Amino acid sequence: MSDQPFTSQDPAFSSLIKGSKKLIEVFGYWPSFHDAEIMDIHFSRGEVDPERDRYIFPILTVKLLVSELTREKDAKGFLFLLPRLHTLTTLRFHDVNEDFTMDGFNHVNQITELFIAQQARGTFTNGEPLPPYYVVELKRGFGVSASFRCMGVEVLDAVPTLPSANRDACP
Repeated sequence: MSDQPFTSQDPAFSSLIKGSKKLIEVFGYWPSFHDAEIMDIHFSRGEVDPERDRYIFPILTVKLLVSELTREKDAKGFLFLLPRLHTLTTLRFHDVNEDFTMDGFNHVNQITELFIAQQARGTFTNGEPLPPYYVVELKRGFGVSASFRCMGVEVLDAVPTLPSANRDACP
């Protein structure tokens, strides 16, 4: 899928994500997004107005509840989430391509992975490379899955929260 060396599994990848330090300050690293729950998905068509020199292409904003399982177990034998790392994260994907696909959005939208990779997209007429696409996959755990290409990825915020009673245990 990608012909560039960086993917979201590489430690240095977060340097390509605008605002990634917001998440890294909470977790100490770029998280895997394993078992993250998508709380909200918002699409904006953007605004193209050549007369005003305004070129904003489609934008996708995704709010996720990102957590980290500890190795500790409660009295019933369930692993539980470390509250310090229970974080409401808002990601924004800029210039989303028309190849966007999404399936299965419902009342629980847990993903197994947020996969992001760079993909070359050709050259300018002078032979210089065009800026790469970001290829994004929200891999389904339960509920939603999505895949698309975009021109930029940004962390808008990462707000530590307390786990709710119905989301703090996982068998």
